[in-house]
Amino acid sequence: MKHLTTRQLVELSLYAALIFVSVQCLRIPMGAQFVHFGNALVVVAVLLYGSRLGALVAAVGLGLFDVLNGYAAEVWITILESLIVCAVLHLVFEGLMQSKDTTRNVIVVGVVAALTKIISNLIKYTLINSLVGGLNLQVAFLTAVVKIGGTFGSALVTIIAVPILYPLLKQVFARQHTQTRTVSN
Repeated sequence: MKHLTTRQLVELSLYAALIFVSVQCLRIPMGAQFVHFGNALVVVAVLLYGSRLGALVAAVGLGLFDVLNGYAAEVWITILESLIVCAVLHLVFEGLMQSKDTTRNVIVVGVVAALTKIISNLIKYTLINSLVGGLNLQVAFLTAVVKIGGTFGSALVTIIAVPILYPLLKQVFARQHTQTRTVSN
């Protein structure tokens, strides 16, 4: 990773805080989970900063939420799932789409991220139900499907929010960078 300026570090820290606050304050309980904007903001972070820095702010923002809200034992799983989503987006957006942020590509990226999150949650809970709970694989999978209602809700939020939030945040950050250059000249 290249050396980051103090301004970039502050911006990334504020973005991680935005992820944390969005999950902390804007969540809707749904079964054993809840619907939130955190995953959508992770996708927007990848679009704005690239997959490496997006993964960093995702790990900090979502990890901080887990640690401060009684999920410290599972924080590593949250971070791993975020890294998986960022890696898939790296392959799709930065690899296949060559980081071209057309409206169509942004929508596709949101859908891919949502599906990746659903699949990773299904695998996680199927394994937990099977290995820890002792259920056979088919029952473990069906139990996982029932358990991840919040994931389905957050996936829908991601699909809807990413194409709306990305252009807005891109414009805000572009304006901030323009103002900084103007002031420093």
